[in-house]
Formats: sequence, structure tokens, C-alpha cells
Amino acid sequence: MDEPCGVPMQLSLNINGEVVSVEVLERKGHSLRFALNGTEYHFICRREGSAVQLDQEIAPGVWRRVRGASWRGKGVHHIQLGGHDFAVADASRVSATQAEAPLSPRAPMPGLVRQVLVKKGDKVASGQALVVMEAMKLQLTLSAGGDGVVEAVLVSAGEMVPENAELVRVKA
Repeated sequence: MDEPCGVPMQLSLNINGEVVSVEVLERKGHSLRFALNGTEYHFICRREGSAVQLDQEIAPGVWRRVRGASWRGKGVHHIQLGGHDFAVADASRVSATQAEAPLSPRAPMPGLVRQVLVKKGDKVASGQALVVMEAMKLQLTLSAGGDGVVEAVLVSAGEMVPENAELVRVKA
């Protein structure tokens, strides 16, 4: 998205397996105005490591703070905002069935494991929550990247984990 400010740009993205149309309407500094499937949004974004702080304009001059996080993994950009998880990829390069996260989640940043929601032998579905972490005052819910079976739970509640630590091992 390195287009000059004010120049519209069309994108097709694969978001959680669904191809959506995104039109960047305006980009100035940390401000981004875009249309997603025809609905217009305006955000101001500040990033600190993998933590993201967004201010969303919900009415002219009225802003709402949204906290989240983002990280990359195997060609897919993972975004968590307001309790929602998104796996985003360029639709021109990745088909809907290929835009899956890795099966086994990894810690996107150093943090504290708050909850482990599965145990060894559990069958899990794509997108199912596996672990809840807290990092930089954010609660992150990490999910399975596809259907499978929990082969191993590698962390426990209350444990501090480093960035990129494997938390739960899932096999297809």
C-alpha cells in the first residue's frame, strides 16, 4: 500500500477464506480511509511492535479506540481486533483454501498464557480458540489454522512465553 496519498487503489483480499474487495480511498500519514465491500471506514493507526492501536471514526469527528495485534505467518497476515481474529492474504496470490494459518499457533509476541482451552487428543476445527494470552495489555486468542487433533499442549496457564513459542501442536 505504498501508493501516493489520495490516490485510490483497488485490492482483493482473502479474509478468513472469503474474497473481499478493498478500495483505499485516502492515505495520509497514520490515517487510512478505505471501502470494504462497499462500506467506508476511516482509521488512524499506531503500531508498537505487534500491538496495534486504532482509532475508528464512527461518526464525523467521533472516534472510538480499538486495540489489537497483528503478525505475519507463512504468507498470511494475522490481525486481531476487538476480539475478532482475521487471517488476511492477497487474493490474487492465494486461493480461499490456501489462506490458512499454520495448524499450530505460536506466540506473536512475548506474553503470559492466561488460559489453555484444549487438551491432548481433542479434535479441533479451523478457527477454534486454543490459547488465550496477555501481552502488552492486550488479550490475544490464538486459534487453530485448520482442522486437526491436538498432539501436545506445550504451555500452561500462568506461564510466560517468548515470541514465536509453539503453544499447542496440532496435526491434521
